[in-house]
Amino acid sequence: MMDLIPSIRAYVNDQKERLVEELMAFLRRPGVSTTGVGIEATVQFLFDELTRLGLSSRILTLENANPVVFGEGGDPSARVALCIYGHYDVQDPDPLPEWHSDPFDPVIRNGFIYARGATDDKGNLFANIKAAEVLLRVLKRLPIRLKLFFEGEEEVGSPNLRRYLETYRDLLRADATILCDRGIHESGRPQIFLGNKGLVSVRVDCRRAKRDVHSGHAPLIPSSIWDLVRLLGSLKDEKGRILVPGHYEHVIPPSEEEMSLIRNIPFDPEEFKQKYGITKTLSEGDSVEHLRTLLFSPTCNISGIRSGWIGEKPKTIIPAQASAQLDFRLVKKQGGGEIKGKVIRAIETSPFGPFELRVRGEFEEYRLNPSNPWARLAIETARDVTGKDPVVWPLLDGSGPLCLFPLYIGGPTFIIGLGAPFETANTHAPNENIGVDHYLTGIIQMATFIARTSQIEV
Repeated sequence: MMDLIPSIRAYVNDQKERLVEELMAFLRRPGVSTTGVGIEATVQFLFDELTRLGLSSRILTLENANPVVFGEGGDPSARVALCIYGHYDVQDPDPLPEWHSDPFDPVIRNGFIYARGATDDKGNLFANIKAAEVLLRVLKRLPIRLKLFFEGEEEVGSPNLRRYLETYRDLLRADATILCDRGIHESGRPQIFLGNKGLVSVRVDCRRAKRDVHSGHAPLIPSSIWDLVRLLGSLKDEKGRILVPGHYEHVIPPSEEEMSLIRNIPFDPEEFKQKYGITKTLSEGDSVEHLRTLLFSPTCNISGIRSGWIGEKPKTIIPAQASAQLDFRLVKKQGGGEIKGKVIRAIETSPFGPFELRVRGEFEEYRLNPSNPWARLAIETARDVTGKDPVVWPLLDGSGPLCLFPLYIGGPTFIIGLGAPFETANTHAPNENIGVDHYLTGIIQMATFIARTSQIEV
C-alpha cells in the first residue's frame, strides 16, 4: 500500500483548487444546531455530495431530532467494514463584531480558510468524503465497506446520538469507528487520541425565600447564595481533591504503556502558563507529571454560578434563588452511573440543603489499547503520509461519546485529528480556521488509511 500514497497525493495536488472550493461551498451552509439556522440546506448539500459520488445515501430521521446524513459504498461482501463519524452542525458565530470576515462566507488568508465550522467539524468531515472520492478515482472502487455517519447535534451535546445508534445499529454495524473531530498537534505533527474521559453534568438550584428580600432581614432570612457556596466548597478542598464520599474508590493509575505515550507528548509548562495568562498551574513537577495530572485525574468543575445582583450601584437584597452548573470528568474505572449516584447522595444529604438537582451527560470513560491493530495502522499511516511521528494521546482531557460506538456499532473507536491545531484553530470562537494544507493532507491521510484497512485482521 505504500505505492498508493504517491497516486493519492498526485490526484489531490491536481484537484486541489476544486477540492478547496467545494469545502468552501460546504462552509457557506450555516447548520447552527442551537438555532436550527441552515440545518436543512446543510443536510441536503451533504446528501447530494454523497449521492454524486455514487454512494448509497440516506437521510435518517427521528422525532424531535436533527437528521443524520448516511452514506455507504464499497463491495457489500468486502471483509472489512469501517464507519466514519462526523458532525455537520456548528456553533453559533457570536460575537459577530470580532470576526474579520463573514463567518458563513469563507475566505482564504495566508493559506488558511476562515469560516465557522472550518475545523470543527466541517473541514474534517469533508476531508473524509473527499478521501472516498480519491479512492473511487484512483482505485476505481472502495476496497472496503465504507459507512459515513454525519450527525447534526454534536454542538448541543448529541442528545439523540444514542437513539440514532440504537435505532439504526444494523445499518451502521462495522468493525471500527473513526472520529475526525480534532486538529493536528501545535508542533505540526499529526495527532491521534485513543480515548476520552467520562462525564456527569449537574445543575444545582437553591431556593430559599419566595422572593428577593431586603438585606436588613439577613439575620433571619436564609440566603440561597450562601447555602449554595457552602455546598460547592464542601465538594472539593483547597488542594483540589474531590470530597464526594467514595469518589476515588475505583480510580486506578495509568499503565506503564500509557505513561510511555505521554512521555512522547510535547508539553512545556512555562509555555502553557504564558498561553493562558496564569502564574502557576495546579500541578507540580515536570511536563510528564503535568500531563499525567491532566489526563488521569478526575475533576469537579464549576462552569458557572447565577444569582442576585452584581450591578455597579448597590442593591441590598437577599437573593431568593441561586444556581450552579457543575461537570465531573471521570477517569479509568469510574462508572458514570456510579459517580452520578454518589454526587446525588452527597448533595441531597448536605447540611446546607435542600437543593434541586438536574443530572445529564452520563458518558462513560473510554480508551483503546495503543497496541490495537486499528490504532497501530492509524499511527503508521500518519507517519507514512506526513513523514512525522504522530503525537498519540492515551485519551483526551475532555469527554465525548466514544463509549457509545463500540456498544452499538461494534469494534474499537478513536479520534484522528485532521484540522488546525487547537491553539490556533479558534474552535468555538471568532475567526475559526483550517489550513489549506491541513485539509488537503487530511484527505491524503484518510484515503490512505481507508485503503489500508482492507488488509487489517478483524
